[in-house]
Order: sequence, then C-alpha cells, then structure tokens
Amino acid sequence: MGSAYKRSLMKGMVWEAISFVITTIVVFFYYGDLESSIKFSLILTLIKAFIFFFHERLWKKVRWEKFQGG
Repeated sequence: MGSAYKRSLMKGMVWEAISFVITTIVVFFYYGDLESSIKFSLILTLIKAFIFFFHERLWKKVRWEKFQGG
C-alpha cells in the first residue's frame, strides 16, 4: 500500500472517529439509550469510512486540467 493510500486511510479514520462521537451524542440525546446509540454510530461509521476511502481514491483520479480548459 503506497503512502497516498495510507494517507487516505488515515484521513478517513480520523474523520470517522470525530463523526462517530458526534453521531453517538446526537442519537443518545434523541433516543436516550447509550448502548443503541453506540451500536448505531458504529455501523454508520464503518459504512461511511468504507465509502469515503473509495470516494477519496476516485477523486484523486480527476484530471483538473480538463475542467480548467488545459
């Protein structure tokens, strides 16, 4: 795995950790059940992290000069 892949993976992991905490807090305040909040947040975080990684890899393949007239 190259450094660009590792960077994308780490970036996604850090962002999803932040997202996990925020989602858990919001769901807890809405439903009042910490265990369910954590389970929901964990599943959502795993799905989003997986999608984010591939989104990041695809985004890096965009040739910006095509859009800038170059």
